[in-house]
Amino acid sequence: MYPYRSNTNIYQKNTSINTREASLSVTKQDLKQDKRLLELLEIAQQETIESLSAFEALIKNEALQPDIETLRNAYLDEIKHLKLLQEILYNITGKPSSMQQPTQSTATETTHQNVSSEIEKTLHQEMEQTDFFRELLIAIPETDLRDILFEIITDKQDHCIRLCFLFSKYK
Repeated sequence: MYPYRSNTNIYQKNTSINTREASLSVTKQDLKQDKRLLELLEIAQQETIESLSAFEALIKNEALQPDIETLRNAYLDEIKHLKLLQEILYNITGKPSSMQQPTQSTATETTHQNVSSEIEKTLHQEMEQTDFFRELLIAIPETDLRDILFEIITDKQDHCIRLCFLFSKYK
């Protein structure tokens, strides 16, 4: 049954929403002046570098060689995250990030018991970073930049799932 008496002028409603959103828009200059946001992005880069080294250590572990592809995918995601964070910082500040690229670390010998503790440590680290990136997502009002952070968050959640699988496998 067609609602004859309803207001069919949907454009009027959308215009009021669009004008409100336009008045609340944040410029790149506003983001550039937000020192807290810039510090959070620097911390995010440092955390990503820590994840890179953690996944690199797991990849080099002999006991985890059957699952090297799972770990390599997470490692490559972390490299992508670092580049995305540098892109966000460049979009806001207009200058390249001063953060150093991660250096190659030496793998340490680990026993089977130590493997599960290393996986658990990396899992907790990824879960903490997921929470951190959620808070960072809320701090950024710019939609394009939020989309990048949303991609990082979903990758981090995927890493947690993969690490849970590995933890249960090697426990």
